Amino acid sequence: MKSIKYCFLILLILMAYQGYSQKDSVKVFPDSSKVMNDLFFLASDSLEGRETNTAGNAIARKYIVNRLQKLGVSAYVPDYIQSFIFGKDSIPGENILGFIEGFTGKNYIVVSAHYDHVGMEDSTKIFNGADDNASGTVALLALAEHFRANQPDNNILFAFFDAEEKGLQGAKYFMQSVVVDTNRIKMNVNLDMVSRGDKNEIYAVGTYFTPYLKPMLKDAAEDKSIKLLFGRDEPKKKPNWVNSSDHAPFHNAKIPFVYFGVDDHADYHKITDTPDKVNPDFYLEAIRLIKDAIENFDANLGDIVYGK
Repeated sequence: MKSIKYCFLILLILMAYQGYSQKDSVKVFPDSSKVMNDLFFLASDSLEGRETNTAGNAIARKYIVNRLQKLGVSAYVPDYIQSFIFGKDSIPGENILGFIEGFTGKNYIVVSAHYDHVGMEDSTKIFNGADDNASGTVALLALAEHFRANQPDNNILFAFFDAEEKGLQGAKYFMQSVVVDTNRIKMNVNLDMVSRGDKNEIYAVGTYFTPYLKPMLKDAAEDKSIKLLFGRDEPKKKPNWVNSSDHAPFHNAKIPFVYFGVDDHADYHKITDTPDKVNPDFYLEAIRLIKDAIENFDANLGDIVYGK
């Protein structure tokens, strides 16, 4: 009788421990240590500003591809790389395309961020580009990890564009390449400068053209500690960000888009745009907001139509 009671007690302890372990193992999104480690690496001096067609840009590209491989995110093109040439001097650029297949496997959401920056000046001044746009690149990696573990209804293509700082060249090439049937691309979510909301604010640009998106964005922002603002997309009103980043080629193709970004700050395109200036609380909350917005778009993609 004693041994039965003892075994029962052990069983209760094991059950309690198992329940605690399961609760303790619930992952908080995003993983703050991964996010900040990625950010500090991509914005480090060793990458020399990640300018297109430089050694630092190649290091960033290899790092992103390795992270996608470890996350189990599929390559959309061989080795993840979509190579292209642009400009009168035939400058080479390389987009990185990762892919997560949705339950339906029919339509696409393209979630994008550019990983290049402006490089160096006088071989001594490094433009680290922490907010612009290591922040968007790292957020894309965090989102890829989430959707790899939580399969979406629709296909999600994670596009890390190159040569944005050279005139949106990577995004333009992607849209011209027909690597994806553009009729199946139902939406673009573009991230460019999402970590430095000095007023605790981030903008969602694009609802002027597709008002149907606004309630879904408001829903995503409802329980967040940062403020989501709209605007910067009305014709003849300044500032206007409709053509300011890689969402522009999608907009020009009449594909609904939302561009997440913060206001320009004192360190924009300066050597002082360094990772130590990033407020982790704001940054992580911005990534959570964007994740919830994408989930809302994914659930309602069939009803999202440009101009409505």
